[in-house]
Amino acid sequence: MSAKELHEQGVKLFRQGSFQAAWQKLNEALGAATTDKKRSAEIYNDLGVTYKQLEDYEAAHKALDEAMTRFIELTDKKGQAQTIGNRATIYEAEDKIEKAVEYYKQAATMLEEVGEAESAMYVWQAVSRLRMKQGQYIAAIGAYEEGIDNMPEGSFKRKVLQKILKVPGNLLAGKE
Repeated sequence: MSAKELHEQGVKLFRQGSFQAAWQKLNEALGAATTDKKRSAEIYNDLGVTYKQLEDYEAAHKALDEAMTRFIELTDKKGQAQTIGNRATIYEAEDKIEKAVEYYKQAATMLEEVGEAESAMYVWQAVSRLRMKQGQYIAAIGAYEEGIDNMPEGSFKRKVLQKILKVPGNLLAGKE
């Protein structure tokens, strides 16, 4: 079986919540991807996320280190941004909230730089969610606004999100 097929099977198992089986399949894929740097970078990234689900944070960080090294060699900014975002989720799981926020912001900025505004919006939402958990409501709204501001002008999603964001402000001002 090819590295691509094994990788796809590993991702499918992960999505089904079979993290141990996903880990095994991703390791098989890694063994088959010895000459495919892009595939191996993606597999290491997915292994990092899988290790996180298995609560092996040290192994998760090491896998993401490998992914990042390979994405840098490939000058793959999108892959780098995704890896940084995945590292943020690990810091969040480790309850290192400020470090998670820092990494989420880095990931969002890089995603915006490579034209992935919609993906960046999801990352800004993660920052907003963490700030809400901390009771930092203004910072939470600010993070959400940051994501909206960097979405393409005139996009339907941007318009909808801007309208949603106006609701709390209108309520605070006494408008309905």
